[in-house]
Amino acid sequence: MSIDTIGIIGAGELGQALGHVLEKTGLRVLYYDKQDDRTTTASIGDVVGSCPVLFLCVPSWANAEVAKSITKHANPQHLPLVITLSKGVESKFVTMDQVLQKNLPPGTPFGLLYGPMIASELIAHQMGAGVLALTDRQYGEPVKTMLAKARIYIELSDDIHGTAVSGVLKNVYAMAFGMADGMKLGANARGKLATLVLREMKHILASAHANAETAEGLAGLGDLLATGTSETSFNYRVGKSIAEGIADEKVKSEGLVTLKELEHVVNLSECPVAQSLNKLVYHYGEPKELQALLEA
Repeated sequence: MSIDTIGIIGAGELGQALGHVLEKTGLRVLYYDKQDDRTTTASIGDVVGSCPVLFLCVPSWANAEVAKSITKHANPQHLPLVITLSKGVESKFVTMDQVLQKNLPPGTPFGLLYGPMIASELIAHQMGAGVLALTDRQYGEPVKTMLAKARIYIELSDDIHGTAVSGVLKNVYAMAFGMADGMKLGANARGKLATLVLREMKHILASAHANAETAEGLAGLGDLLATGTSETSFNYRVGKSIAEGIADEKVKSEGLVTLKELEHVVNLSECPVAQSLNKLVYHYGEPKELQALLEA
């Protein structure tokens, strides 16, 4: 597979950062975004028709729409490899691998690129890391080599559904770490929370018919430690703002959406941290319920 041109659909902070480091390696990068000042092409059709690899850097709730646009413009004889970086779910806990499977043209190779890739660090030429889970393994090495030149070091995986579930759970539990810090519970409490979270992630993965061990990898625990426990994480900031009583009720985040859909794959009573978050966000609970759980 020869890669000389890359398409970035969704030229926000992460999309621009990814495109920037790929351009530094000599690749041609085309951007498409609904905001005109972020777009370098006339239409999404231009990107789809010109690029053998497309990275989707849009919110998860936009993936179905983008996939349908790709279907409309793709050449059936030369289908692009479609890789989403979106970590989220649709209604009833439909993950991004399932969204792409449903909405892309039959036979389209696709995958997920999940893991610790903070946009500001990529721009500063610091390393990124992740898991690339693909439906077709033959694309793995070319993409891995391409990303390594941009200092993004990835592991290849055939476990696309396990990777999808691990990635979205990271966003949920990032809110829990934000809440703990918002209540100023300290590093010891954060340590206990980490053990509870890993246990719950494994349980939810098993309930979602995914490999529980993916929770320990870069798409799960690795991403949570790197991007889910500090101000670099939007979901962490959402959790912290809730604990501090300054949350904006109109905010929409991947973590909030996933939290609402968790009950479709697991009994929340079996996941005390997730249950506490659910009560707090959707049933007028109090942050002290999470604190009580950690002090038990």
